[in-house]
Amino acid sequence: MKSLFIAGTDTGVGKTMVAGALASALRMKGLRVGVMKPIACGGREDAEFLMDCAGIRESLDLVNPIYLREPLSPNVAAVRERKPIHLDKIMQASDIFKKKYDALVIEGCGGLLVPITNRFLVVDLISLMKARTVLVSRAGLGAINHSLLSLEALKARKIKPLGVIFNRSNGGPLSIPEQTNPKVVSGISGIPSLGIFPFMKTCTSRLAGEVFLKHIDLEKIL
Repeated sequence: MKSLFIAGTDTGVGKTMVAGALASALRMKGLRVGVMKPIACGGREDAEFLMDCAGIRESLDLVNPIYLREPLSPNVAAVRERKPIHLDKIMQASDIFKKKYDALVIEGCGGLLVPITNRFLVVDLISLMKARTVLVSRAGLGAINHSLLSLEALKARKIKPLGVIFNRSNGGPLSIPEQTNPKVVSGISGIPSLGIFPFMKTCTSRLAGEVFLKHIDLEKIL
């Protein structure tokens, strides 16, 4: 059973789109795919999108075991809501998925060093869930710094990611940074680029999977 954690260099870099597209691509390859958004703050739309891409009808509370109403870091949102975060809820949900599916796609929340509790970060969740990691970065200007900082954070915890997916935030021809960033990041870090995920203004679950298979090296993930 493959557990794949989709981590991000920051909030809003496209983790949900990439995670959903990966789930859809795996489904198109004939795998039974479970999805999780272990922690969501501010809304549950991401979890619902992942479920649609995977084609599953599990309980939303199973897919998203910890939900906090305000769009803040989980540790702050939990204090304001007076709702303690129990990590065992995440692991119990993960165990259920691992018994039922061939693969589990897990989407993180925010960047790697976002605190879930004051002593437990998003990056720590990767180790807890024993998942292989794919890092999602912006494709354009700033991607080199954010990607390398995130890869250093993973390396410090002895987590070697499968690769980096660079997600475009707009359409049109590739800019010079978008053309060159993947090679620069890979050359410095030694971590492969898995491809550039194109900007998608509208998206269905099937289209997301087709785009993933066309632009991203799935074999390096599997």
